[in-house]
Amino acid sequence: MESVAARISLLFEAGRRPGIDDVRTLLSQDGSGLIISHVHSGMDARHGVELLAQGLAFDLTGLAPGMADAMPPCLHRFDLSDGCDRADLEAITLQPGHHLSGGTTMKPVVQTMMNVAGALCPLDGLVAVAWHPASSWLSPAYFASMTRNWLEGGIFPARGLVGLELSADGGLQSEGAAFFTGQEVRVEPELVESTASATKIAVRLIDHLVENGPFEAVEQMVGP
Repeated sequence: MESVAARISLLFEAGRRPGIDDVRTLLSQDGSGLIISHVHSGMDARHGVELLAQGLAFDLTGLAPGMADAMPPCLHRFDLSDGCDRADLEAITLQPGHHLSGGTTMKPVVQTMMNVAGALCPLDGLVAVAWHPASSWLSPAYFASMTRNWLEGGIFPARGLVGLELSADGGLQSEGAAFFTGQEVRVEPELVESTASATKIAVRLIDHLVENGPFEAVEQMVGP
């Protein structure tokens, strides 16, 4: 189930939002293999480019000098200070192209989009990277490191692509896991000896769901 669109916003200091030429220059120097396959010309919020990566097309919109894209909400922060979500930031947005509309939760599509976003992290003035399905904001360095590890075969980066918060009754509840698996994860209060231990359990479960699909019956697992 897909309740939130597969979007990544790159959030820049005011007046430092990149233009098409900035993106073109970066891609010509970084060796990522990404290419600009189409330019959306115009002065509205669609001012941007189509990026081609491993045969998949992604739209990057909100580039200067057109209008900035809408700012995404910030409910979970990773490697960022509490004051990072200030009102003067400006957003550009990366999302799958129209031909991928039916498969935006598929692992190859999401991983390729993460790879594209990571390649854009060296752009000047970048303050944070926002993953819309979890309403999470991450520092550019943390985002690039986390996703690179996943792309190289590491554990799914739940601490970033999924929000984990204590609920009123003391249980630990995920936000954004359903984007990948169709299910959210909850660690019941009696299993929460500490937030750290509950987080380890939740991260292990989310990684299992991403790799193996959602639970369809009661299962037992060996935890940390």
